[in-house]
Amino acid sequence: MSLLNLDKISVAFGGLLAVSDFTFSMEDRELVGLIGPNGAGKTTVFNVITGYHIPISGKVTFAGRDITGRPPNYIAKLGISRTFQNIRLFSNLTVLENVMIASQMHSYPSYLHSLLRTSYFYREEDTIEKRAIKALEVVGLSKLKDEISKNLPYGDQRKLEIARAIATEPLLILLDEPAAGMNPRETEELIGIIRILRDDLGLTIFLIEHDMHVVMNICERIVVLNYGEIIAEGTPDEIKTKPEVLEAYLGSATIG
Repeated sequence: MSLLNLDKISVAFGGLLAVSDFTFSMEDRELVGLIGPNGAGKTTVFNVITGYHIPISGKVTFAGRDITGRPPNYIAKLGISRTFQNIRLFSNLTVLENVMIASQMHSYPSYLHSLLRTSYFYREEDTIEKRAIKALEVVGLSKLKDEISKNLPYGDQRKLEIARAIATEPLLILLDEPAAGMNPRETEELIGIIRILRDDLGLTIFLIEHDMHVVMNICERIVVLNYGEIIAEGTPDEIKTKPEVLEAYLGSATIG
């Protein structure tokens, strides 16, 4: 059974079809790229998976459960986390506080425990902090845990978003253009982090990215979307030579 399955998903906005009959599946621990021109519908697919958009038709199944149209918090607790194209940090909180907010998803202290500051409350707080620091260590930000997040360099803010996603303890993580705005050094560090997520943490990763260096170096399988429809699917070597992909992306030429 596939970990994630999308069956004939269609999404429309104001009568315009943004995604049409999108059918796709992922196995446990796969690392798959979703690419295509701007406006192809890639983020819309992510938004359907995570409950931000409700499809007009089709079904989304995760770990054997139908999650179609379920709210984002429900889906997150099942084990799907994500990052966004635009950085969405709590800019005036510290790096550690940003990740602790995500880390407390699986903590359930009652109102009474919180109000009375019981020993149970403090044990939970300690667990949350340790989980957050572990996530920061994965992305190389643990030494910056007390920095205010808005003061971080842009590339580190991107890494912080990934740490926050890790802290929810997901099975599947959706990365929406994580390399956007990064310089070459930061991009290489990102590639290393994504490999750690899959190879060391055992996560399944679905990646949207325009940086073909990233996609071609780490993805085992690539899905190409254009005008809301899948036009190609295959390994990096297969994808970069398909005429329909080159036409959709560049008009001609090659994808490096």
